[in-house]
Amino acid sequence: MTVRCMLFSCLFGFAAGAGAELLDPDNSGHPALAEISARLDGLGIDTAFSLNANGIANAVPRRPRVGALADLPPLRFPLTPELLAWEQAFNSAEIGAVAFLPASRLTSTGTETPYQVFYEAWLNADAEERFFLSFHNGDQQSAVAITAALGSGYGMQHLPVLQEASAVNAAEHAGRLYATSGQRWVIDSIPARGYRSEIPEFAYLGQELRRGSSSVVDTGSRAMRRIASREPAVFLKESLGDEFEASTIPEIIVPGGIAFGENAVFANEFNKVVFENGELWLEDLDGQRFRLPEEDLTVWKANFDFAARSEEIASDAIVDIDERGRVKISSALQDTDVGVEMARIDTEPFNYVQRLDVRKSVIIDTLVRFVLEENVAGFETDYEVRFLQSDRMRIARTQAAVVYRYTSATQESRFRDSWGPDAFRLEGRTDFEGLGGSTANAARHAAWIALFRGVLGNSLDFSHGRYEFMKIDKAGRSTPSRI
Repeated sequence: MTVRCMLFSCLFGFAAGAGAELLDPDNSGHPALAEISARLDGLGIDTAFSLNANGIANAVPRRPRVGALADLPPLRFPLTPELLAWEQAFNSAEIGAVAFLPASRLTSTGTETPYQVFYEAWLNADAEERFFLSFHNGDQQSAVAITAALGSGYGMQHLPVLQEASAVNAAEHAGRLYATSGQRWVIDSIPARGYRSEIPEFAYLGQELRRGSSSVVDTGSRAMRRIASREPAVFLKESLGDEFEASTIPEIIVPGGIAFGENAVFANEFNKVVFENGELWLEDLDGQRFRLPEEDLTVWKANFDFAARSEEIASDAIVDIDERGRVKISSALQDTDVGVEMARIDTEPFNYVQRLDVRKSVIIDTLVRFVLEENVAGFETDYEVRFLQSDRMRIARTQAAVVYRYTSATQESRFRDSWGPDAFRLEGRTDFEGLGGSTANAARHAAWIALFRGVLGNSLDFSHGRYEFMKIDKAGRSTPSRI
């Protein structure tokens, strides 16, 4: 059936509908949804700013609804597992989509805009202007009605449910738009709720917000507990205090390992990250690009995924090895070369320090700064190797800290300072150069994590090359269970 015939059938079928409405007018809304709600009203389709709102999620849809989901707010871009699941479902003719953006971003509007023209305009539009509507294959007519309601104010790419398994480029074309969509909507209907999928757009349908939460995710579920049991204890590095402020972490076993939580700062005004031909670039407000230091692609991807996981669970902890040598590592770094390297680095500090009465060491970043050096974007990472002990109140105390600065231009860490009540014991008993050399690669990873935190926090746009980046396979050596 052609799009035109489907549109005619859809309009005829919905013309008799009555009672359609904006289901949650009191919620803070999405302007574009509010704009089309009146037009959808006449087509028998409801709209909701939040399909997870109480009273909406638990009610069986009388008619199709279009709206957003609480756990997919604006600028919450798909991560790799979501992208792979979405593409697989699209390629299996289980789902379809409509991508649209304001007509002002295109020289022509409507569903006939050539894909490449649309995609180029899509990437150059602000992320908030990129709308992506997913729908179950039983809701194709509703999707066509929604494109009609959008009217001439938007340019569109209709990605209908495939009639059979597609050539790779069909799923890839759809996936490229999905991976870079700044606003993710879905059609909620009886068929969509019956669809079993790990794609968030469908997995979250029919789920109400948890009490006292803005999310439907049950962090106490068995699956979430199983993941958490394999990860280091959740903590933010700031809780360890610093030279002037004491630690506030009450722990029976002092937290140790490696914990990175800095956001990158920039000596110049950059607003974009670009991935192209296996290289990462920073782009400034004038569109000029500066190449970042070379790196293995799997390292970039693993550090990106750790930054995402860190934001999700509010923890900076990367790895911790207990007194029995058992390794706990962030699920994002499990079975990656970065994870294996971080586990090794965690064992290094005590090889270079003698006769210090402490139980654990922890490596934390304190500043990551990106600078231009001869038209190449480099970075500096300030970090500390701390030696911790617990006091009588079982609170982690830094007895001694060694301060370093890693520079990407030299790929070396230089000793800068030491502090703490037992810092004087380091003199003559510590190989400062060896300790810096053994931990330098951790500081390199800290810089990439800090950069990707900027991407995930939307202070840096990462649209150009994002699809290819999300497809990088980060798998590497198996993370040891014991050191």
